[in-house]
Amino acid sequence: MVFFFKFANSKLKRMFKNFSLGITTYSEAHRFIKKHKLWGYVVLPGILNIILLTIIIILGWNFAAQITDYIFDLLGLNKEITGFTKYLVIGLSYVLKFGLRIIFIIVYFSIYQFIVLMIMSPILAFLSEKTEKLINGSEYPFSMRQLIKDIIRGNIIVVRNIFVELFWIIIFFFVSYIPIIGLLSPVVLFIIAGYFYGFSMIDYCSERHKLSIHQSVHFVRKNKGFAISNGIIFYLLLLIPFVGVMIAPSYAVVAATIGTEKIRSTEEGLVSIGNKKWKK
Repeated sequence: MVFFFKFANSKLKRMFKNFSLGITTYSEAHRFIKKHKLWGYVVLPGILNIILLTIIIILGWNFAAQITDYIFDLLGLNKEITGFTKYLVIGLSYVLKFGLRIIFIIVYFSIYQFIVLMIMSPILAFLSEKTEKLINGSEYPFSMRQLIKDIIRGNIIVVRNIFVELFWIIIFFFVSYIPIIGLLSPVVLFIIAGYFYGFSMIDYCSERHKLSIHQSVHFVRKNKGFAISNGIIFYLLLLIPFVGVMIAPSYAVVAATIGTEKIRSTEEGLVSIGNKKWKK
């Protein structure tokens, strides 16, 4: 029993230490970007991010109107209506369109990390590599063959994370109907979302160091506190109008790289699977 409590206590200490690391590395990321004048790497992903968000909003705006018109046609509410009923239908139409547009934006943020990983992957991967090079002088020669392998590997991880996160979302959707316990579901889902956001940012380092998918998952699980806090701050930055959308991807990647290098620099940060180790 004593051994169990000591083991649990060491796990909690490690998790809180890593959680704190995920928060403090954002301020370090800002100083790092400022010191090394990496603003160009911040602006380009930011512009792509704004373009993606704009496309989603435009599509969602138009699609919401089409869905509303289709529903009203089915209900026969698009016919000539007079009197008070006319104003009631117009009001209902605005409410429905607004609600659908909000849903589209929520869905966008729900799958955001996967869109980032797939579309902005080359830029963010390069920024992560640039950050590591400035930290410890690491050099990684370009290889088209390796790039293609990394893209395929990255997409496999994206698909894996989509299904794993969806599984937990479904579980806690039903848990939310349980009295009292269900009140914790939104908090748990927020933490899960943060974990997978952080996973996406940390995986650029895993990919560069030739970790297999299994090794990458093992590393993130071992340092889940770091992944969660990195992802949570990333998500909160996205909520800042305009500025957040511009800086969130780049700051998250730089912070994840700085934190990962700190973890790698300690003996306990080594990933040991079989006879393989991720060494300094």
